[in-house]
Amino acid sequence: MSRSAVFLDRDGVINSYFYNSEFGTVDSPSNPDEFELFPGASDAIALFHDMGMLIVVVSNQPGIAKGKFSAEMLRATTDKMMDACGGKIDAVYYCLHHPNVLHPLYRGECECRKPRPGLLLQAAAEWDIDLSSSVMIGDRLTDVVAGKDAGTFTILIGDEKSYLSETTETHGVIPDFTAARLADTVTIVKKLFFSKMTTMQGEWQYELRCDVH
Repeated sequence: MSRSAVFLDRDGVINSYFYNSEFGTVDSPSNPDEFELFPGASDAIALFHDMGMLIVVVSNQPGIAKGKFSAEMLRATTDKMMDACGGKIDAVYYCLHHPNVLHPLYRGECECRKPRPGLLLQAAAEWDIDLSSSVMIGDRLTDVVAGKDAGTFTILIGDEKSYLSETTETHGVIPDFTAARLADTVTIVKKLFFSKMTTMQGEWQYELRCDVH
């Protein structure tokens, strides 16, 4: 029997971006010490789990390709996320590529980097996920486009006015729903899928989706 899933972007949805006061930059956390869970994120994920949904993180993480952190640091940061979310996340899929980096292993176009839907399609194949009864939740237009192209419902988190305008003008698509933060999406997901939910159990797992050296 196919399963329904909640696909979650990571940075900006589950955790905050990290502000580096020394350089005045804002970016994805590069190590566990920089990883900070958003208030209510763990509770929302637990509620999705209790509904019987698979929880799958799908995230662009080009930091290794850019030389900002190592594969070991990415794994350690992921472990911290899994622990902070009580082991309720079933799987994590990362795209490590970027079209404009020097590292030959990760340079170039790929099917897994959002806005392309490759990560969602791979997860659907490996977990027998029914994409038409699943939802993609993210804070960027790339998440909305990836979800739409994969065939899921979409929820955009954050400043809806600016992102709706950008999404419409750039890609001609808009999210199905908007919310201020992950905790606010629980009610939306309940209304969408409650009648289709069944209890599902399984151990969480994650892996880097490309060869890492």
